[in-house]
Parts: sequence; structure tokens; C-alpha cells
Amino acid sequence: QHSASTLPSLAMKVLSTLAIAASASLQSTYQRLLDDITAWAKTNGDEVAIQIGWVSGNETFSVASGQVTDRQSRRPATPDDTFLYGSGTKPVTAAAVMRLVDTGAVGLNDTLAQHVDPLLRRDNGTSMVGLFGSTLAKATVGQVLRMAGGTPDFEDAGADPFDRQVFEGGDKEWPVYSFIRYAATQPPLCDPGQCTGYSSAAYELLGLVVAAHQPSVATYTDLNLTTAALPDPTRMPSLQFLGQHGPLSQALTAPGWAVNPLWGSGVVVQNQTASILGWTCGNMVGRAQDVAQFFWDLLGPSDNRVVSEESLAFMRQYKPMTVGWGKLINLYYGAGLMASQAAFKPPANVTDWGFYEGHGGSTYGFSSSQGFIPKVQAAFSVVSNTDNTTYSSLAACRMMVAVAEARGEKIDLGCAAPAVVLV
Repeated sequence: QHSASTLPSLAMKVLSTLAIAASASLQSTYQRLLDDITAWAKTNGDEVAIQIGWVSGNETFSVASGQVTDRQSRRPATPDDTFLYGSGTKPVTAAAVMRLVDTGAVGLNDTLAQHVDPLLRRDNGTSMVGLFGSTLAKATVGQVLRMAGGTPDFEDAGADPFDRQVFEGGDKEWPVYSFIRYAATQPPLCDPGQCTGYSSAAYELLGLVVAAHQPSVATYTDLNLTTAALPDPTRMPSLQFLGQHGPLSQALTAPGWAVNPLWGSGVVVQNQTASILGWTCGNMVGRAQDVAQFFWDLLGPSDNRVVSEESLAFMRQYKPMTVGWGKLINLYYGAGLMASQAAFKPPANVTDWGFYEGHGGSTYGFSSSQGFIPKVQAAFSVVSNTDNTTYSSLAACRMMVAVAEARGEKIDLGCAAPAVVLV
């Protein structure tokens, strides 16, 4: 028998044991689903590696599956491997800008030109007016954050002429101004505030805003996005934001496989210059665990919030994209954040199971999905070392099904059959 005074502590021990068991069960379930997907990939002739990172109020873990091929040697992928995240970088860049807004150094209604023209003039002999014309030069910081500044993209010409040149450029360093100047050759998406259209070039310009306000920055290449965006970088120790110099392999442990024919199908992504990533629009490298931790601190009930509640509310004002490919896929965008659905067959209520706030990432040889799931109050990242998005998307969808089932709900998000192929 137990005295009344020992019952509360006994109950706490029981609850703690149950929580640990539930976490271990979810972790093992995620491991099995990744093993199934990488085994299926192998039957398709694809040798892929995938990670899932998971953070919630009572559990933090990471799992990995598949094989990593590095300089002709093969080994099992581990949770400590690092991957490229492409546009998964944009929420970090947005957070860095919003932290400047929180301090009063930058205003959302300031023109972008007000902050970037000094760098543009000094480093590249130009200005927003010189690049994009007087109308787009009136775009505000807030509009550009929300992809509503009308900024054209360096991929708007169909990606092939510039992307292939960059990707096959060997050791050549590509200044961020190369990307911005190429974008400036394309027609504006619209006048500022008159449309919402996806533009990676917009997030390179926002990187210049952050660089302009770091005292130690002599040129934009000196920008330390880690300290600019993360209040406590030790919480996400693997995250790096590669600049202009050196090969990707300086931080990348899981080489990628480029299968997109626009970029050169079958090319190993490992030793190309880090400058191909486009700087602050797509240069994050790290483990899925640490990317999930970032989204927990940004969007979850963390004690280490990245931005103020007011700034976060601005970032979460999602609106439909009205031009370009974002319109075609019915994408809703905030400020560096997407309102996304992991389901292959979305439920009637799009904010039900499968819904998350975050950002996708597709770059040379890699694809990922990451963000925060309001329904379960958890953050995640799923990343694979191929730009064939089938495998990471399938893993994200099945992860949602698994966590629903762990909570006693049976759901169908359209990803039960292993032979689902995304186009």
C-alpha cells in the first residue's frame, strides 16, 4: 500500500514512464516507415538517404535510413549526417529580418532600397532603381518578405539557362549579385503590393538587409546568418549557412543526387562551390533534428522564442499566391512561411491532419519538408538526398499518418501505397 503523500509522486512516475514509452514507440514507427521507403526506393534503382527530426514538449529524437555514397564508399545514413535544405533557408532569413524589426532597426513599411542601396552601390555599383526600375524600388520590406514586392526571380526564364550554368560551373564562385542581376533581366511579376508570386531573388535581397545591419560585415559575404537569426545557436549546433567560398563538402556529409534534367540528371552534389546555393535564399546545411528545433523555437510553445509574438503574427498571415507556379499549386504564403499540406489526398478541412506551417526545400540533389504541426504541437523536418521529391514527400505524409494513429485516430491521407509517385 501507498500513503496519500506518495500517490502524487507515484502518478508522476507512471505518467513519465508512459510518455517515454510513447516517444520510443513513435520513434520506432518513424524508423520503420523510413526503412520501408528507402527499401522501395532501392527497387526503383534509387539509393537514397532520409532523415526525420522531431521536437515536441516531451520528446526530441531523430531517425535515419538508407545509404550514403561518398567517394565510391557506401555506409548507412545516420541522424548526424548533414543535408542541404534549399528554400528551407527562407524562414531563417525571414526570422533574421523580423529580429531587426523587433529592435526597431528596420520597419516593415521601409522601402527595401533604403536598406540595401548602400551595399548595392558600394559592392556592385548599382541600386534598386538601377536594377529593377523606379516602381519595384518602392517595394517595402514587409511586401518583399511576403513575396508581394513584384520581384522577378532568377528562375523565371525556365531555370535552364542560368541554373545549368551555375550548377556545371565547377569551382567558379558565383556572387549573390550574379543571381540578383539575372533576376533583374526578367519582367516584374507585378507592381509592389499588387500580386503575390514566389521569388528566391527576393530572399537574396532580404539577406542584404540583414547584412547591412551587422556591424562586422565589410561585404555581404561576411554575413553570419546564424547569429543574426538564432538567439541561441547552441540549440541547433549543426546548422550552417554557407557563403561564397569553398566546396559544399565543407559542411555536407550526405552527398546529393541531382535527377532534375534542368540541372543535369545523375550528377553528384558534393564538391560544387557553395555559392551555387544562392546565399540567403537557400544555403542552409544541417541535420533534420536541428532544423526541427528551429521550427519549434520559431512556431512552437518554446521557452526560447526566435521573434516576438507581434512579428510571428505577421509571419503567419497567409495569403494565396496570385501569379506563377505558386498560384498553380494553390500555395498560401506568409512571411518566409508556407501554409502546407503533407497529404496526397487532402482532407475536407485543410487545417486538419496533414496541415503544417513551415517551408519546403528543393535544391540541387536534395528535397525536404519542415515546419510546425499545430494539431499535435510538434515540429519536424524530413529531408532526403535527391531532388526527386517523391521520397521526402512520402515520408512526410506517412509521418502524419503515424502520429495520428499513435493518438488513436485512423486517417487516410492518400499515401498508404508504397508505389505512389509524385510528378
